[in-house]
Amino acid sequence: MDEHEMDEHEMRSHLAIEAAGMAVWDATVVNGEVVAGTIRWSARGAAMVGLPARDTTQPFAQFLALVHEADRDATLRTMQDAVDAAGEYHVGYRVRLADGAVRWLRAEARVLCDAQGRPDRTLGLVRDITAVVEKDRLAAERDRMAEVTLDCIGDGVITTDRHGATRYLNRAAERLTGWTREAAAGRDIGQVLPLVDEADGRPLEHSVYKCLLKREAVGLSARAMLITRDGRRLAVEDTAAPIRLGDGEMLGAVAVFRDVTHQRALSSQLSWHATHDVLTGLCNRREFEHHVAHALHASKQDGYTHALLYIDLDRFKLVNDAAGHAAGDALLQILSNLLQDKMRESDVLARLGGDELGVLLGYCQLDQARLIAEEIRQLVKDFRFVWDEHSFEIGASIGMVEISADTKSVSDVLIAADEACYLAKDEGRNRIHVYSESDATLARRHSEMMWVPRLNEAIAHDGFALYAMPIAGLRGNGLAHEEILLRLKDEAGDVIRPDRFIPAAERYHMMPMLDRWVIGALCRHIGAATDAAPAMYSVNLSGPSMNDDTLHQFIIDQFVDNNVDPARICFEITETAAIRNLPKAQDLMSRLKLLGCRFSLDDFGSGLSSFGYLKSLPVDFLKIDGSFIRDIARNPVHRAMVEAIHKVGQVIGIQTIAEFVEDTTTLDVVNNIGIDYAQGYAVGRERVLHG
Repeated sequence: MDEHEMDEHEMRSHLAIEAAGMAVWDATVVNGEVVAGTIRWSARGAAMVGLPARDTTQPFAQFLALVHEADRDATLRTMQDAVDAAGEYHVGYRVRLADGAVRWLRAEARVLCDAQGRPDRTLGLVRDITAVVEKDRLAAERDRMAEVTLDCIGDGVITTDRHGATRYLNRAAERLTGWTREAAAGRDIGQVLPLVDEADGRPLEHSVYKCLLKREAVGLSARAMLITRDGRRLAVEDTAAPIRLGDGEMLGAVAVFRDVTHQRALSSQLSWHATHDVLTGLCNRREFEHHVAHALHASKQDGYTHALLYIDLDRFKLVNDAAGHAAGDALLQILSNLLQDKMRESDVLARLGGDELGVLLGYCQLDQARLIAEEIRQLVKDFRFVWDEHSFEIGASIGMVEISADTKSVSDVLIAADEACYLAKDEGRNRIHVYSESDATLARRHSEMMWVPRLNEAIAHDGFALYAMPIAGLRGNGLAHEEILLRLKDEAGDVIRPDRFIPAAERYHMMPMLDRWVIGALCRHIGAATDAAPAMYSVNLSGPSMNDDTLHQFIIDQFVDNNVDPARICFEITETAAIRNLPKAQDLMSRLKLLGCRFSLDDFGSGLSSFGYLKSLPVDFLKIDGSFIRDIARNPVHRAMVEAIHKVGQVIGIQTIAEFVEDTTTLDVVNNIGIDYAQGYAVGRERVLHG
């Protein structure tokens, strides 16, 4: 590397460090003593500790005097211990500036030694983390206030003596049990708070008795029902804990309980949603895979034969394009009902994707399965779908595969059926193709020939286009916001939508390359734009990209090279991808958040374990899954779920976005709920941004 290249490399490294809000920490060590050395500050580093913003050198003892007195000894000890061990240190501390302001810094450095192995220098990075610390403090304070409010207002509290006799009820306990404080005093807790199993009505072992016996806190069965004084039944959650004096003597117990009747009913609904497709009511892909796994187990245990059908609806996209998504949804619902009526008791019908269905034919020989598949194909072919002035004829391309004792895995079955379906479409559509071993190679080769070279060519020669879809603010916040959408241009200049090529990119591990192309193209557009532009762009990140350890530096390079403010970029990740790659997602998000980037969690609500992960993901926006929004005006369950998601977002300070807002009726509903942003044809259509 020549001197010019070295200078350019150092400049890029310096710019990257500056872009990340960090400075170089460079301190000498004299005779093994940190405090005897000096610190060489860059202009940014000097400003962090309150010195004039210019390159300077400072005795370590002077720096230590700037460190907050409560952190001074621990900071010096941590650094000195690392020098003594010739290792490295990570230390956070406060500095007090000349005007009295206090800032939080974090230094990470490695000890370097001279030729004789004696420590003579520590080198690393220092960053100002004041904003992060303050945000964490405010979040913790907000969480604590919410927790105390719920405990004091919403929960019933009953105290007993050491024998289980009731001493006290708060107002919530009086309301829930039907007992007044005076009437309950001295009565056995089992009479005031009678608990039974919701399944069969049998009395449960009372949590207070268990607590008094074990002398420790206990919880209650998840199936507990409270029988109130007037005979009503309430689903409750309950805990009991000992009441002790300072010397440990147990005076009695306290039972804390809450009415979870609504939550338990909603949980039952969510349990159904976890295994079923919301639109059609059919099994979803995850549940279908469970059924296939059971069938495969039966084949290996007892030699039974089953069959799996993978159905792709021909010309379904034409319905969506000509009549809209509502027509496509109605078509899927009607057709699902027709097919379900044709299923045997042992069969399982499922929706596997947008226009893809699966059928598991239990205990079915291949010849019989072929006859059933032909009946399904004929039923779909004869079906006429009418919507407004349009009439549509669709078809079904069906891939079929046998499940036997020789079948290796569920994944192999589904891949084989998918490939057989692909060949049925490739051979002319509206037909059945039975999988054989030679089909897999043919299908993979065909797919590679069709998409992989085209995608590589597009990446190399700017063959993609960027579109922008507006995300409109509903609360008068005025923040212009657009989502970036990727399109592929063909030889004739026509635009190919991503649902055509993204599956191939995912299968052949090309998503990180596509994500990088989008990020680079968008940054170049922002850097070159001269007209008024939105304040923020949302860019989708795939799961594989979050596992790419070099992506963070690539993004910094694009920001630096194109002079892009990181605060103008919001990265969208799906809830499923975030949870599947949780440690990597947390790391990448935290590092990009330090630059000023924002994050949106897409398809929120589809994973059903969503709320539990929100505290560990630093997101700014929740994009509510479109399956809940499309029919929110006529589906009270979906409206309740959207309201719940929005309320959770409000509590933890995350704004909400409703996608697939296709008409004014839906827009009015999400507006009334209080959703912060809307996206869909009701608020704006996509526009060409680049290409």
